Amino acid sequence: MSIPLNLLNKLTKYPAILASLEPVYDKPSLPMGYQPKVVDIFCDQRHALQWVSGYLTHIIDVDTSYSPTTIEWAIDGEIVYVLLGNEIIFSRLENPISLPDLTFAQFNQGDNNHG
Repeated sequence: MSIPLNLLNKLTKYPAILASLEPVYDKPSLPMGYQPKVVDIFCDQRHALQWVSGYLTHIIDVDTSYSPTTIEWAIDGEIVYVLLGNEIIFSRLENPISLPDLTFAQFNQGDNNHG
């Protein structure tokens, strides 16, 4: 099955999101209890957060009033969730997954990706 036309139309302004959906659109939801090693969050197609095995390894600074138009979650390198405005347009998160406790204070020494 290919991406439906109505979804293609919604994503015409977001070719990067569309490209990331193409290889995973037909994949099933992640299995119950899935434990991701890497979680990436993109806001307006910009890499905003990453945590690896419970450690926050990348974060950007944004104004407290910032409200992204698009939010994408990638788990272990595959897009699993896309929010466009207030509409969930794609989700492979129907089953509960198991995220590690996040440790915000532990960045790799010398890592400049968090600001």
